[in-house]
Amino acid sequence: KIISFILLSSLILSLSACGEKTDSKESTNSAIFSKTDLSDYVKLGKYKGIVVDTKSDEFLAANNTEINNDINNYGLDAQDCYSEPVYSGKVKNGDIANIDYTGKKDGVAFDGGTAQGYDLTIGSGTFIDGFEDGLIGVNIGDTVDLDLTFPKDYGSAELAGAAVVFTVKVNYVKTPDPQKIYDKIGFDTADDYIKSLNERAVKALALEKVTNSSKITGYSKKDLDIFFDAYCAYNDEYFKQNGTTFEEALKSYNMTVKDYKERIIDSLANELKGYMVYYAILKKEGLKSEYDLPDNEKTGQAVLDEMAIVKKTVQDFIYDNAKIQ
Repeated sequence: KIISFILLSSLILSLSACGEKTDSKESTNSAIFSKTDLSDYVKLGKYKGIVVDTKSDEFLAANNTEINNDINNYGLDAQDCYSEPVYSGKVKNGDIANIDYTGKKDGVAFDGGTAQGYDLTIGSGTFIDGFEDGLIGVNIGDTVDLDLTFPKDYGSAELAGAAVVFTVKVNYVKTPDPQKIYDKIGFDTADDYIKSLNERAVKALALEKVTNSSKITGYSKKDLDIFFDAYCAYNDEYFKQNGTTFEEALKSYNMTVKDYKERIIDSLANELKGYMVYYAILKKEGLKSEYDLPDNEKTGQAVLDEMAIVKKTVQDFIYDNAKIQ
C-alpha cells in the first residue's frame, strides 16, 4: 500500500501542476478518449450555477485540504503550520486529530493495533480505508467504534481481509493555520494567501459537486489502459532521473508491473471517471483546451498534460458560473 500511495500521489500532483504552462487550441480529439463516445457512459449532472457556501463545514474541510496540499507540496513541517490544540467542535477533513485507539479482532486486541496520543492527519490515507473517514464529524472528546476490514493484500496474514473493530477516542484536534504558512511559500501577506486558499477551495468543492451529481455507468477498458500506460511512462521517467527504472523500483517491493496494475487499477478507474465528466463538459460547452500535439505524440506525460489542462479548463468554467455564498 505504501508504494501505491506514493506513486499515485505523484501522478495526482503532476496532473494538477502541469496545466499552468501549456498552450492550447480548440478541442478536437482527446489523447485518451479519441475513440470513445462519452455519451454512452456519462450522464452529466448540473454544472452551472453550483452553490458553494463558504460558511459550511464542507467548505472548511476543502480549505483545510488545500492548506495540507501546500504543506506537503512545499515540504513544510506540519507541526509548525497548525493551530494550538482545539478541544471542542467536530473533526474535519484536513485536521490533525490526536487519538487513542485499540483495534480488536474477534474481541481480542491484536499486535500493533493500539496507541495513545497518536497524531493522525485526517484525509492522509495513512490508515486502512474507513478509519479516517469514520472520524470525520465526530465530536472532539468522544469515543467511537469503527467496524472495518483490512485489505486482502495486507502484509499480516493474521489481519489480511479480517473484520476488526477500532475503538477510537478523539482527544483534541489541530487545524492548519494560514498565518503560520503564507510567508513560507511566497505570499506577501496572510490575506493574499487566504484569498488564494478560498478560491482554490471553492473550485475544488464545486468540481466535486459536479462530479458527484453526474452518473457514470461504465468506462472503456482501452481508455483505462491508455491512462495506466501513461502513468507508467511518467513514473519510469521519474525513476530514470534517479538512476533506475519503474520496473526495478517495483521489484524492490517484490512486485511486477502486472501486480502493481492489479493493486491500483480501482483507484485509476475512479480517476478516469472524473475525467470522463470533465471531457464531456468540455465537448458540450465547446471549450478550448486540448494539448497542442499531433495524435501520434500523445503518449506518456503528454497524455497526463492534456488531462490536467482539461481539468483546469472545466474547473475554471464551473467556478466562473458558480454561486458563491
